[in-house]
Amino acid sequence: MSEELRSKVLNLVKEEGDVAAAYVAKKLNIQHIEAIKILEELVAEGKISKKGKRYRIVKT
Repeated sequence: MSEELRSKVLNLVKEEGDVAAAYVAKKLNIQHIEAIKILEELVAEGKISKKGKRYRIVKT
């Protein structure tokens, strides 16, 4: 996965606030599984959080 794509996903989460993986995939025109992988990596890094099927930016 490119760093550019990860950046786009992170920016989308920042702009929209609370998103589902399917929404990210549709907005960025990528496959659903790719969106999930990127979102889960960002969760593991502590940049975003997950609640149910929704992802949101971590407030610092």
